Amino acid sequence: MDLKKTIISAINNCTDVSTLNYIYNDILKNNDILKKEYDKWVEQQADEIGNLHINALMYENLFDDMCIAKSSIMGKYLDTPQGSLKEDTYHFSIDAHYYKFIVTETTENGETDIFERTIKINPQFVDDKNIILHEMIHAHEHILSLVNPLLKETLIVELYKHLLPKFKDLDCIIYNHANISHNSDLAELGGYHGLLFMLKSLDLDFRCGNDPFTIFGYDYNHTFTELNLI
Repeated sequence: MDLKKTIISAINNCTDVSTLNYIYNDILKNNDILKKEYDKWVEQQADEIGNLHINALMYENLFDDMCIAKSSIMGKYLDTPQGSLKEDTYHFSIDAHYYKFIVTETTENGETDIFERTIKINPQFVDDKNIILHEMIHAHEHILSLVNPLLKETLIVELYKHLLPKFKDLDCIIYNHANISHNSDLAELGGYHGLLFMLKSLDLDFRCGNDPFTIFGYDYNHTFTELNLI
C-alpha cells in the first residue's frame, strides 16, 4: 500500500471540516509553530489581555484534577504497581498547550476554539470569573483528549463519586442532561457540553460558592430548580 497516496486521497475526499481542522492543527501544525504563535501573542498582549491571562493562570488551581495534581481526586492514578509517576501539572495546563486569550465581540459570552487554541471572551465579560471558567473547562477537556483520552473517562468517574454526596439527585441530573433530544438541542445552541463538562462545572460551582449550574449556564439553574433536582 502506498501510504502517502492513501492519506492524500482520504484528505481530498474528506468533507468534515472539524476533521480537516484536527489534521491541520494537531498533526501538521507542529508544536514549534504553535509555540511561536503563542510567544508572539504573549509579547503583544495589551493590558486587558494580560490581566485576563493572569486571572486565568490564577484559576488553574481549580483544575487540579484535570491537571492530575497529586493532591487532587486524580492523584491516586499517579501511583502504579510499577511505582509512582512524577507529578507534572504544567504539562496539562492551558499555557503548556499554547492556548491564547482574545477579547473580542462574540455571538456567545465566550467561545473556545480547540483547533486554533483560542479562548475568546466578549468584552463585557472580560472580568466575569464564571464565563472564563466555563471556557477553561472546554480547553482542559481538549488537553486531556490530547494527552490521554482515558484520563477523561477516569475523571468522569472520580467527579461523580466526589459530587454524589453533595447532590443527592445527581443520577437524575445526569439522566436529564444526557437526554438525547435535549442534548442535541443544546449542542445546536452552544456546542458540545458532555457529561465531563457538566460534572466539572458543578465541581467549580461548589468550590467557588456559586449556585449549581452558574458556570454551566444555558439556563440550567432554572431548569433543574423547576425539576426540584437542586
